[in-house]
Amino acid sequence: MYLVLALLIALGLFFPQSKLVIVIDVVVLGLIVGLRTNSMDYYNYLLEYNTAQIVPPSLADFPGYNIIMRWSQYIGLDFTQFVLVMAFISFTLMITGMMIFSQYVPFAMAFFIVYPFGHEAIQMRTFLADALVICALPLLLIDHKTRMKNILSKSIFFILVFFASRIHTLCWFYLAIAAIYLFLRRKKWYVPLIIIITIITMLLIRLNILTRLMMAISSSDKLDHWVQGSSGLGMIFYVFLTIVLYLLIRYSILNIVKNETNKVYKQVKINILSYSTCLLLIIPLLTYDITFNRLWRIFLILLYLMAGEYLYRTHLNRNKLIYIFALLAMVISMFIIENGLTILNSLN
Repeated sequence: MYLVLALLIALGLFFPQSKLVIVIDVVVLGLIVGLRTNSMDYYNYLLEYNTAQIVPPSLADFPGYNIIMRWSQYIGLDFTQFVLVMAFISFTLMITGMMIFSQYVPFAMAFFIVYPFGHEAIQMRTFLADALVICALPLLLIDHKTRMKNILSKSIFFILVFFASRIHTLCWFYLAIAAIYLFLRRKKWYVPLIIIITIITMLLIRLNILTRLMMAISSSDKLDHWVQGSSGLGMIFYVFLTIVLYLLIRYSILNIVKNETNKVYKQVKINILSYSTCLLLIIPLLTYDITFNRLWRIFLILLYLMAGEYLYRTHLNRNKLIYIFALLAMVISMFIIENGLTILNSLN
C-alpha cells in the first residue's frame, strides 16, 4: 500500500493539474479507505453501526451520523458496504470543493496523502464532516453580484455545516468562524480584530465561561472529555504549527494576487485568506485538548491548494525555496507528532 501511496504522491507532483490523476486519486484512495478492516476505530464504528437502530437520533451523540446509518441500513447496506460508500461520498464531496477553488487539486492531494489522509482514513465520521465543510466552503467564500444570491449561498453554507456539526461536534467551530468572517471581513483592522478575539477567547476559557457555553450548545461524551481537560506544555508546539500554517497560507495568497488581473479570481483568494485568518482561533481550544488540532485539516486543504498555485505559477527564487522548506517541515512535523511523538501530548 505504501508503494501505491508513493505513486499517487508522485503523480500529483508531476501532473499537478491533471483531471485523470484526480479520478485515480478518488478511486484508489476511496478503495483504501473503504476496504480497511484492521484498525480499532473500525470495530468501534462497526458496533455503532450495528446498534444504530436501537439508539434514536435524539439520544445519539452524533444525531446526523445516526440518521445516515439508519438510512443505510434501511436500504440494505451491511457495514462493509456502508464504509465503502461513505469513503467515496467523502472523497467526492472534498474533491468537488477543492476543484472550485483551484486547478491544482492533484498537487493538493499529494500533500493530503502525507497528512492528514492517514487519520481521515480511520476516522470515518470526522472525514465525512470535514468533506462536507470543504464542499460547502465555496458557498461562503465566493461572492456573487446580487445581494439575494449572496444571502442564498451563505444560508445554504450554514445549513450544510450545521448538518456536518450533527455528524461531528467539532464542526461547530466552522459555523462560529464563518459568522466571525462574514461580520468582520470588511473591517479595516481585520487581522488585529481576530487576534483580539483569540485573546478574549483564551480569557473566557480560563474563566470557564466558554466551557459552559459549549456544553449548552452541544453536549456529548466526547465533547465533555475535551472541554473538561487541560493540555500540557506540549501544546506550545501545536500553537507554533498553527501559526506557521496561517503564515504559509498568507504568504502564498499574497504572492498569487500580487500580479493577478482577474478581479473575481483575486477576490476569491483574498476571501480565502480572510477566512484562513480565523484558524488562529484554534489556539485557545488547544489549551483544552491537543485533539482540537483536528481543526487544522480544513485549513491544510486550503494551504495545499494555494501552495500549488504559488509554486507552479511563479518563478523559482530564494523565497520560494524557503517556502518549500517551511511547507515540508510543517507537514512532516504534523505527521510525526500525530503518529509518533505522543510524549508531546503528556508534557506538564
